[in-house]
Amino acid sequence: METPRPKGFNVLNRRHFLLAVIAATLFKNNAVANNSLTTNDEKLNWSVFYKKMFVLAKGNFSEDEIVKFGNQYLSQLDIHSDDFNSAVNDSYESGNRYWLWQRMIKSPKINGGILNIENNQMIQLHDHPGAIGLLRIISGETEVWQFDVIKEKQASNGKNIVRLERKSHKVLRPGDTAVLTPSKGNIHALKAVTKECRMLDFFIPPYQRSLRNWYIPTSDNWVNKESIVCRKISENDFTMT
Repeated sequence: METPRPKGFNVLNRRHFLLAVIAATLFKNNAVANNSLTTNDEKLNWSVFYKKMFVLAKGNFSEDEIVKFGNQYLSQLDIHSDDFNSAVNDSYESGNRYWLWQRMIKSPKINGGILNIENNQMIQLHDHPGAIGLLRIISGETEVWQFDVIKEKQASNGKNIVRLERKSHKVLRPGDTAVLTPSKGNIHALKAVTKECRMLDFFIPPYQRSLRNWYIPTSDNWVNKESIVCRKISENDFTMT
């Protein structure tokens, strides 16, 4: 005669089984995603780079992982491959008096392309709220400043005044990379120091341009200072000037 099973035996085992299946699925998906991040020293053509960046952007990865692997993929991208040049030729161009932008990727998770700055042109201090920015110089040289906010207040005239502390100041050359995160070095300025400078520029996730701010130093000789005071101006007010 069959031994009677305790009450609730089937329910408990079914629940445990389902939890085990879910855990195994999550582990498998996570393993697949992390495996797709593995890299070597080989160059990446545009198609492979594109896929790897999308995996990075759509996965549940930490800021450190996005910075580490995104920077590595960017360094490995073969800018001389035929499919990269085809992607550049197919890119959407836009710009203003400060820069030319060639958009190569645009989605809710990632945005990127090539930023072009002409000789001695400067892109004033600005931020990319909430975005991790990954940059690699393709040609030419550019001077880059990165700052963090250490104090912010509203003046009697209603304008926002911020004190910034410099985190980095260097000249980047072909092959050099730079990174900004939501909490470190997000406020930055760029200046071409050669006839033209071209750089790959990717954001995970993309920032909302309407939320971007510009920072106008109150002193003309700010470029070599470690701490500066700026007027903080919204994107809308800046474009209206």
